[in-house]
Amino acid sequence: MGSTKAPASRGIRTTFPEEPPAFTGTRPSASVVRIRYELPGDLHPASLNARLNFYRNRFDVGAAKRWMARPGGDRAYALILGRHSGIYPRRFRHLKNVPLIIDDVEGPAGLRPFLLKYLPEGVYYDRNVYRSLAEARAAGLDYTHAWRSRQFLGQELAFDLDPENLDCPIHGDIEAKMKRHQGLSFCDWEFDEVRRQAGDLFDRASKSWSELTIVYSGRGFHVHVIDDDAFRLSRKERGRIARSYARRFAIDEWVTSGEMRLIRLPYSLHGMVSRVVIPVPRKDLDRFTYDDPRALPTARRS
Repeated sequence: MGSTKAPASRGIRTTFPEEPPAFTGTRPSASVVRIRYELPGDLHPASLNARLNFYRNRFDVGAAKRWMARPGGDRAYALILGRHSGIYPRRFRHLKNVPLIIDDVEGPAGLRPFLLKYLPEGVYYDRNVYRSLAEARAAGLDYTHAWRSRQFLGQELAFDLDPENLDCPIHGDIEAKMKRHQGLSFCDWEFDEVRRQAGDLFDRASKSWSELTIVYSGRGFHVHVIDDDAFRLSRKERGRIARSYARRFAIDEWVTSGEMRLIRLPYSLHGMVSRVVIPVPRKDLDRFTYDDPRALPTARRS
């Protein structure tokens, strides 16, 4: 466990909004063609050196370990090397678009060798919780179809609010952005609106569940529900919840419904925008910005 060799576990392909390559303000590489996404402020893709420095010196393994402590059970992780930024170690060019599933480490501390080797654009964890990943690997379990497996214990409920899901009065709706190859771009208006919606969603969900946390994902916000009864929800129940909330909020329904099980690991680096994924207390949310010192990858941990 914790080997720095390429994971023996399977890379499972995941559907993303568009086939990418890059960003405004990045220097082109001879081996990479990039879409130039428009981002507000000084948000920009993290270089490989910036990723290395973060995971070597700034990654708060202890905080990430505490985040992953509940619910109990075995968890898998995934790395995306450079699908959206077009920035990745050249020797892993053949892996840049493929989620690398890591299912043989014990928590975030065991991830560090993989993070320093692959320098990923994004780090995710599987919201599914498993009885034994060792037995799952031995049985050749396809994690995308784990719900009926005896190894499956449940799934953390989450709501994913992204700025591109909004109809922006300045840049149009997602269809208009996609036509301009700007599906992942966003502006300050969209950030402010998705932040407002995250607070309203948290307040509404708090009427049904008691243990909730808002997480700044680097671009938008996630609302995680840690209650035991939410963990045990069926796919049908999750689908109903997703449809209900999607009528009012700019959520990705397939996350809440359980179809998309991966979500960004708090305290990891969002390499597309050079921001740290961090929990944000509800009382701080209305004043929170993407330039908050806690979200800057160069800030020293307290």
